[in-house]
Amino acid sequence: MNNFIVGQVTPTMLTNITWKTFIVFGIFSLAGAVFITVFLPETAGKTLEEMDEVFGDQNHTAAADAERLARINKQLGLHAYERQDPEVASEKEDNGSKSE
Repeated sequence: MNNFIVGQVTPTMLTNITWKTFIVFGIFSLAGAVFITVFLPETAGKTLEEMDEVFGDQNHTAAADAERLARINKQLGLHAYERQDPEVASEKEDNGSKSE
């Protein structure tokens, strides 16, 4: 919607206020950068469980999902392969079947 509005008003702005159009859009861009820097938390390098804490999720949905997945993997006998490289796991299976 914003792109549509910008596309509609830019020709009129360029006709009426010429080069000042770019200053208007520059101010909006600067205001957006300040908003992002001040009000939005840094999320780089965080796990889903940590994201619950960053954004104040009271239900801890990601942590509950991780616990549920670990419980299911344990019930299925897959807990040994949890958080492991799939290629390493398949090599272990191949080596195990060759030794028998």
